[in-house]
Amino acid sequence: MKKTITIVALALLGAGLVPAQETTGDIIGTIISSDGLGLPGVTVTVTNPETGLERSSVSSPVAEYRFLALPPARYRLTAGLGGFKTVTRSVSVELGRTTTTDIEMQLGAFEDVVEVTGEAPLVDVKSTVSGITVDSDELTARLPISRDVTRVAMLAPATIDADPRFGAQDGGVANTPGQNVPVVAGASLAENSYIVNGLNITSFRQMIGSSYVPMEFVDEVQVKTGGYEAEFGRATGGVINLVTKSGTNTLRGGVSLYWNPEDLQENEPDTFQRDSDGNLHLRHANSNEERSSLEANASLGGPLVSDRLFFFAFVRYSDWSRLDMEESNLARRGEAADPYWGGKLDWNITSSHRLEGTFISDWTEIDESFFDVDPETGVVGDLTETGYSQRGGDSWVLKYSGIFRDNLLLSAQGGVNPFERTSRSSADDVCPNAYDTRTDIWEPLGCWVNWYPGTDSDERAAYRIDLDWLIGRHSLRAGVDAETNTSFSDSQYSGGVYYRYYVNGTEGEPYWFDHLPWDQELVRVQHYSVSDSYDVISNAAYVQDSWSITPSLTLNLGLRWERFESENPLGQTFMEVNDQVAPRIGAIWDVAGDGTSKVYASFGVYHLPMSTHPAIFFAGGEYFDEGWYPLVGGINPDDGSPEDLGDELDYDVFLDGAVPDSREALDSDFDPMSQSELILGYERLIGDTWSVGVRGVARRFNEVIEDITIAKALWEVYGVERLGPDELGDYSLFGTYRLTNPGSDFSGWYDLDGDGELDPIYLTAEQLGYPEAERTYYAVELTARRRYADRWMVQGSYTWSHLYGNYSGLANADYGPENPWRYMGRTFDVAALMDHASGDLPNDRRHNLKLFGTYAFDLGLQLSANAWYRSGRPVNGFGVHPTDPWAQLYYDSAFYNNGEPCPRGCGGRTDSVWALDLGVKYDWQWLGADWNVRVDAFNVTNNDSVELVDEFADNWTGGPNPSYLMPWHHQTPRRVRLGFGVSF
Repeated sequence: MKKTITIVALALLGAGLVPAQETTGDIIGTIISSDGLGLPGVTVTVTNPETGLERSSVSSPVAEYRFLALPPARYRLTAGLGGFKTVTRSVSVELGRTTTTDIEMQLGAFEDVVEVTGEAPLVDVKSTVSGITVDSDELTARLPISRDVTRVAMLAPATIDADPRFGAQDGGVANTPGQNVPVVAGASLAENSYIVNGLNITSFRQMIGSSYVPMEFVDEVQVKTGGYEAEFGRATGGVINLVTKSGTNTLRGGVSLYWNPEDLQENEPDTFQRDSDGNLHLRHANSNEERSSLEANASLGGPLVSDRLFFFAFVRYSDWSRLDMEESNLARRGEAADPYWGGKLDWNITSSHRLEGTFISDWTEIDESFFDVDPETGVVGDLTETGYSQRGGDSWVLKYSGIFRDNLLLSAQGGVNPFERTSRSSADDVCPNAYDTRTDIWEPLGCWVNWYPGTDSDERAAYRIDLDWLIGRHSLRAGVDAETNTSFSDSQYSGGVYYRYYVNGTEGEPYWFDHLPWDQELVRVQHYSVSDSYDVISNAAYVQDSWSITPSLTLNLGLRWERFESENPLGQTFMEVNDQVAPRIGAIWDVAGDGTSKVYASFGVYHLPMSTHPAIFFAGGEYFDEGWYPLVGGINPDDGSPEDLGDELDYDVFLDGAVPDSREALDSDFDPMSQSELILGYERLIGDTWSVGVRGVARRFNEVIEDITIAKALWEVYGVERLGPDELGDYSLFGTYRLTNPGSDFSGWYDLDGDGELDPIYLTAEQLGYPEAERTYYAVELTARRRYADRWMVQGSYTWSHLYGNYSGLANADYGPENPWRYMGRTFDVAALMDHASGDLPNDRRHNLKLFGTYAFDLGLQLSANAWYRSGRPVNGFGVHPTDPWAQLYYDSAFYNNGEPCPRGCGGRTDSVWALDLGVKYDWQWLGADWNVRVDAFNVTNNDSVELVDEFADNWTGGPNPSYLMPWHHQTPRRVRLGFGVSF
């Protein structure tokens, strides 16, 4: 608490800032007479007729006026001065954008009025931010797009779909169903920030996705892909900023239905794998999957007290069903029919003071049924188990905004964002995890359905204070925030145990146990469990100055400071990082001085926060043991357990359930994770409706916090014999993992002599042998946009980019959805695993083209399209390291193929992928309401390009993997959605 108070005090003394995370926009301008002279002393009033909000200001001695922190809406602007005609115009304010509206006043009677119509400018000459800002209702009315606001990010340049193994494309069960997670500008999908009405709703356990905000509740979506200001942090990818709808003086409402019938949905092709004899086996019977959904929305908003108190409420009822092939012998049907609901209250206490309350419930319970699948035909058989998954929660935020004098604004807010993660089934207590790997394929056995069943939940408590202070040509901003993120985890193996079956070896090759025959069948038996609560405390402060040096030159100077502190289950500090200082510098030149073009540049440093996963893995009271036994008899077909075990061959307890000393997990001195970004760009208006732009981007990671093993260095430098090559076993490296910056010196602690007391150690970067983590992204973006006018609009972008290095990001797309911080660091776990690890990274999509638009006919018919193309991803060839025994503990995780180097990308690239989405919509008016029907088809040509292949060139024994390069995933097949809506 003392640290938080200190941060708040420093920031408030330093300067001021607008609402912490942008929920508003600005209007600025210059007032001149008809002969071009500046006019000070002009009274300017801005009014929102829908809410009664009204503010007035007087133009400064240099003839400038400003209105800051206006809620997005369409305003009426009035300028008056004795001896001149009054000027009124309509001005649109968009989320996070500055609308420049210069006014020319003509001589005449004060009562004379000059009416001017206006639109939001296509070129924002005060900002270096790249991305898009869209009105949610306009977007969904004009384009075929998924009913997920985060999907809007896919319309922005430099964004791509996440790796399909993360379940992001279809909203896997790890997230609220239906949510998509984008990859932004070379970052991984776990490096974005999601905000609604100023509240951070990003998942902090794995940093993947967020709470779900229904499209029906969203007013505007702002997608920041780079160049964002100092008030935005905790991201090295993009920022998806949402502002919800509010009520006005006019009662408005609507009802909509969206139906995806099963009969109109296509499926991916089946995928296969080969055994060591070359026989083909079904991997996933995708052709037997099923999916359908019905979404019904209702909303109503209006005044409770005219001009003062407003409400908006919505309910989204989603009834959906999905049948997915979980394993070659298991299918899972998920069904849910829960309402998402919420609303917003806005109280204009006075014209200068405002109170807002927002509530969103995305809590849902997914009923799950599990079925046998014939592994040869893929035919779904009998029901075996039932279960459920609970996701989401009830989030709320309360916010105050006040204007103190014309040049001082203050906002303060607090909120709570919970997320349930429980998954349970009737099999969890009685059916153990079991896999048969006695051949070259993994065959799941028994009746288990959840790998780690348990009761898990997260909750964020967040608070912030922000100021905005105008001084001459300076718009000073500052703010502070504090978050406490708590994760509770209570999970274990299904049935409390995991059986995996092996053959002792291959004839002529090394064996697991030398004293047994090579064809002896073995059973590895493991037990794992954890039940603890973990906190991560994250604080930030920032200051920023937007300095209008001249009317056509703006300099943005910002500085952000962040800290995080991770606690173990005992409430003791596990990990703390304070020195996260991030400068943000931007310059914008209004080339013609009339707001029609700009040249801009920005430089910024961005930090990633600490999720709760490192604490769960490194600081938790986990229990984990392992025993090896000869298999006696066969395998019980009902649950996959062994009929009997022979005498114990080996047994180890790797984690005993006690909370470890944090010194056993950390480098004593390391730098925070950060990324530097440089942007150069040009944008200009062509005519009244077109804008074009070009932008160059360079991003580079400065430091990465990863888990490495120090085992080999302890053996070589300190002579720890139990870590030497002749003593290694599967889990010998337990106790030698440390969080640090790879490629740097290490200082820490280890029990060198086995007496139970930790000893200080120091290892140089050369002794450890790790390279520095690297991720570099270069891109050139071309954009073109035509605003909606004369019944049509179009927008498009082309991005050429190159992403390379040896670190793919917080969520590792090399290996798929392995828990970030727990297993994603496999690449850095052993130094030899980094041999030949540099090259094009998984999210390197060299060409990325997007084009979307709409045309409306006079009679109410509208046609729309969304087309995209991107080149394929690099393919690796993972295998067993030929010489390093520490790397060989990771089996097929090295960049080797049959003992030969196989550098990153050695397997070529996957197919290029493209798709065309089409929409047909008909609007009409009847009984005083607006009605519509529509049909949207996604991937209308049902393209099935391969997006992911088997990248393991070797099997775990070191022999060739006969399934190498066989397809694992194809692009999302054709989907058809029928829609109906009415609004008033």
